[in-house]
Amino acid sequence: MKNKKNRYILIPKDLQKNLIDFLDEVQLEAAKLNTTENMHIVNFCSYAIEELINGFDAKFRERKPPQKKSRDQFLDETFMDWNLPEMDDEEYEKFVNQVDGFLRAWEREYTKDKPNEPIQRKPYKPEVDDVMQYCSLDEIVDFLKDDPELTDEERFELYYDEREKRREKKSGMSYEKLLKKSGVLPPDKN
Repeated sequence: MKNKKNRYILIPKDLQKNLIDFLDEVQLEAAKLNTTENMHIVNFCSYAIEELINGFDAKFRERKPPQKKSRDQFLDETFMDWNLPEMDDEEYEKFVNQVDGFLRAWEREYTKDKPNEPIQRKPYKPEVDDVMQYCSLDEIVDFLKDDPELTDEERFELYYDEREKRREKKSGMSYEKLLKKSGVLPPDKN
C-alpha cells in the first residue's frame, strides 16, 4: 500500500490510559533487572508511552441524516427527466400542480382502502416466478440473462425448472389417464 505513514488506528481514551498504565508497570519491572534485554524492554515501553501520550486526538463527526426531499423538489427533478413539450413557466406550474393533485388524491384513496398498508416507497421488482408464467421460454432466457443478481447456476436451475413445468403441462397425464393407458386397474378403495 502506498503512503503507510498517513494511516492511523483510533483507540478510545480509556484504552489509551490503560495501555499507558500497563506499559509503565512492564517498564518498572524490567528496570529492576539490569540486563541488556530488559533495557530494550524499558526503551520500547518509553517509546510506546510517548507515542500514546503525543498521539493525535480524533473525534468522529456526527453524520447528518440525509435530508428528505420536499414534494416540490421531487416533482421538479422527476419532470426534468421527461421529454415534455415546450411550455412557459405558468403552464409548467399548472401541469405540475395537476400531477401533484392527482398523486395526493391517489394517496388519500389508497390509504382509505388500505389504512394499514404503507404506500410503496421503493420500485416494485416482480418475483421471477410471477413473471415466468406469462413469458415464452425464449423471453425467460433473456430475462434470466439480464438479471445481474443471479449466478449462472441459478439461471440454469430457474430455466430448467420452468422448462420441466411446461413439459409436464404439455405431455402430462392425470392419474386416471395414466392407469387407463397402462392397462392397470385402480386399487381398491378399502
